[in-house]
Amino acid sequence: MIVINLGPEQRVDPADDDLGRDRIGYSSTMSPIALYDAGHGAWHLGERAHKERFALMIFDGAGVLAVEIDRIEPVPTGTGGRASGRRSVIHGEILAAGHPVHDAHVGKPSPIPPQRNPIGYYDAAAEQVSCLCGCGEKIPAGKDFVQGHDQTAVRDRVSQIGTVRDFIEWFDRAHGAWPDINVIHEPVTLDGTATGAPARMRHRLGCDHFPVDESGRVLNTARAATRRELETLRPCKHCVSTSAKAARER
Repeated sequence: MIVINLGPEQRVDPADDDLGRDRIGYSSTMSPIALYDAGHGAWHLGERAHKERFALMIFDGAGVLAVEIDRIEPVPTGTGGRASGRRSVIHGEILAAGHPVHDAHVGKPSPIPPQRNPIGYYDAAAEQVSCLCGCGEKIPAGKDFVQGHDQTAVRDRVSQIGTVRDFIEWFDRAHGAWPDINVIHEPVTLDGTATGAPARMRHRLGCDHFPVDESGRVLNTARAATRRELETLRPCKHCVSTSAKAARER
């Protein structure tokens, strides 16, 4: 949660304000909409802010408005309304009574101690999620695992299959199908004579390590792999590398 410490209401010149406001800060006479307009920017926000789900505005040590964040974007400033990137504005939905974040913090003491920086952060219970390894521990939203638990989760799942080799072979069969590696080249001798042996692996169309004639034509016949062959034949390592490279470049 982003915790924003507001000062008392101040009148400002809209021509000098990044958001064109005529007042900033907090007043007890402000409606929630007016308070949101006066307090949702423009702030120096760190990288962590973009991972938070809620913002809480506080004044004089107590929460006065809670917002569910929709997005955070740079404040348009300078000639032609260019985004400066130095300050940001928080866009979101004002939370009302009945929402757990509002009820836990609005009208209640600030969840963090006083500090000089007007922007602080708090790991609110509503923003916590369960570690994906299945241990049940809670972690801040935006993270997937308690530190080190990702490796535990991988080891647990490998052990359910068997050895690491068993896991790799299973994964390649079940999930490593490489759908674009779907061509079978019938085995031939170097002069292009079919051997009648079953194919041992799959290739991408255009895989270039096959016997060719004087004109560069591949001698062994290419055909589409069957569903069974896609599931059981290992992909050519050269084709895997070019397929992965192609995927990274897309």
